[in-house]
Amino acid sequence: MNQVIELDDSHYITSGVERAVYQHPTDPQKLLKVLRAQDGQNTRFTFRDITTRLMPDVRLRLIRKEYDEYMRVQLRYPSPDIRLPITHLYGLAQTSRGLACVAERVSGRDGGVGTTMKKMIQDGTFSQTELGLFNTLVRQFYDLGIRAGDLKPHNLVFGYRDAGYECVLVDGFGDIHALPVRSLGRWANAIGLNDSFQIVAKRTGLIWDRKDRTFRRPDDT
Repeated sequence: MNQVIELDDSHYITSGVERAVYQHPTDPQKLLKVLRAQDGQNTRFTFRDITTRLMPDVRLRLIRKEYDEYMRVQLRYPSPDIRLPITHLYGLAQTSRGLACVAERVSGRDGGVGTTMKKMIQDGTFSQTELGLFNTLVRQFYDLGIRAGDLKPHNLVFGYRDAGYECVLVDGFGDIHALPVRSLGRWANAIGLNDSFQIVAKRTGLIWDRKDRTFRRPDDT
């Protein structure tokens, strides 16, 4: 019989569009991402929100795509020497607040969870160190052929894992689009990554060099 993990408000960390995130009560290195009930959520008039409300299975498809991509990349690069720039996934678990995806926790310097790129940009704490780590993530995405359908600043987190301070995509990996064009091959995925990183540039004010596949700050010469 599966043991139900008891969660309360003290374990709550944050909420995304689809899932609420909790600290695992007995494992400090893991998070529990519980699918949020649609009832009571504010509906925005975006294609994604309207689609998921009319077709609830679309939400489950997004999660399946995330796990599919994680398994695909792990099986292709099984060597422990390769540090994947995406958060590790550990399956599913029953909790008192619903079925949860068990995920790796990226920790911050203060012992809390890591800080998103979006918040660092807003707070003015995004330094040359973070820029270098972000460019490392960018290079890995192209080199390893990782697919990401929602590569946005709020899904990019800076924090600590076993290997030290890193930039990690914690959500939004996988070819989640209705037409999975990025899955056609590396060339198609590279085109998609180019578009995704261009969006990151627009939202952060960073300068994206499409040819060199690197970012720089506007004040860098």
